[in-house]
Amino acid sequence: MRTVRRFLLLHVLSAIGLVTFAFLALLFFIDMLNDLSELGKPGFSLSGTLLHVTLSLPARAYEVLPIAVLVGGVYALASLAASSEFTILRISGLSPRAALGLLLQLAAVLVLTLFLLGEWLAPAAGQLAARLRSSDDAGIGTRLASGVWLRNDSRSSGNQTVNIRAISPQGELSDVRIYVLNSQAQVSAELHAARGEYQGDGAWMLYDVTRTDLPLQTGGALRVTRLASERWQTSLSPSVLGVLLLSPEKMSALDLWRYIEHLRANHQAAERYEIQLWKKLFYPFSAVVMLLLALPFAYLHTRSKGVSGKVLVGIVLGIAFILLNTLFSSLGILGTWPPALTAALPMLLFGGLGLVVFAWQVRFR
Repeated sequence: MRTVRRFLLLHVLSAIGLVTFAFLALLFFIDMLNDLSELGKPGFSLSGTLLHVTLSLPARAYEVLPIAVLVGGVYALASLAASSEFTILRISGLSPRAALGLLLQLAAVLVLTLFLLGEWLAPAAGQLAARLRSSDDAGIGTRLASGVWLRNDSRSSGNQTVNIRAISPQGELSDVRIYVLNSQAQVSAELHAARGEYQGDGAWMLYDVTRTDLPLQTGGALRVTRLASERWQTSLSPSVLGVLLLSPEKMSALDLWRYIEHLRANHQAAERYEIQLWKKLFYPFSAVVMLLLALPFAYLHTRSKGVSGKVLVGIVLGIAFILLNTLFSSLGILGTWPPALTAALPMLLFGGLGLVVFAWQVRFR
C-alpha cells in the first residue's frame, strides 16, 4: 500500500505543481507587461518592476492554487484512467475509500500550504513590495486622490470624520484632516495636520496643525489657531490604517478581525468584512473541495474520449466555483445571511457534488 500511496500522490502532486507553475508564469508575464507601461515615470525602473512583480507571486499563488489543484488533479487522475493504470491500482487493492483517504491526505498538505500563503508569505511579500515602492517614491507612501475616509467615535475625542491623504508603509500619516462633529452632527471644528506619528496606546502626535473653530450661531466669529503639535487620541492604529489601503480580499484574517472590531466600535456596518473573514478562514479548505471534484474522473471510462475534454470540464468547474463564491458573497450582504453560512455554502455545495458523483461512479459505473 505504501508503493501505491507514493505513486498516486506523486503523480497528482506533480501535475498540480506543473499547472501551478504554468499559471504563475502566465500571470508573471501579464503583470510585467502592465508594469512596464510605467517605465520612465519617477520611481519606476526595470529592476524595481521585476522585483515588485516577483514579490506579488505569493499572492498570485494563493489565488490560483485551488484552480490548479482541480485542473492538475483532473488531468492526473483522468490520464491514469485512460492508460488503465488506475484500473491496475484498483486490482492491486486500492478501494474507493482508500483512494479518497489518500487524496484527503494530500488535501491536508495543500490546506496548510494555502493557510501559510494567505496568512504569512503573501502579506509579508506585499508589505515588502510596498516599502520598496515607497522608498523609490522618496517616502511618499500610498497616496489616493480623495484620501481615506474614516469615522472615529470615542468618549475622549467625540464624533469625528477623518480624511487621510497618504499613509506610508511605516504607518506615518500625511495631510490629515479631522472634522469634529457636535451632538447635532454639525461640523464644529476642523483640524489640518501636515503629518502624524503614532505614539502608542491609541495616541497620535500631529505636527504643523491648523485648527479652525467654526461658529455654530449667527454672528459668531471664526477662530483659527496654529500649533506646532497636538496629541490626538483615537481608536485608529497603524495596523487598522494599513489594511484600509487593501481590498478585503487581500487582507489577512487577523487584519480583517482588527478592522471589524474597529467598525463595530464606531457603530458601522461590518457585514462585508465579516463575510470576507469567514471566506478567508474557509478558503484553504477549497483544496479539499477541488480534489473531491477531481476524484470521480479517475473512475470514468476515458478511452472513448481524450483527457483534454476532462481537463476542460475541470476548468469550467473551477470557474463556476469562483463565480458562485462571488455571487453568494453579494447575496449574503443583500439578504443579511449569516456570514459563516454565506462563506461555507459554495464549498458545501461543490464538495457535496463531488462526493455524490464519486459515489454514483463507484456504485453504478
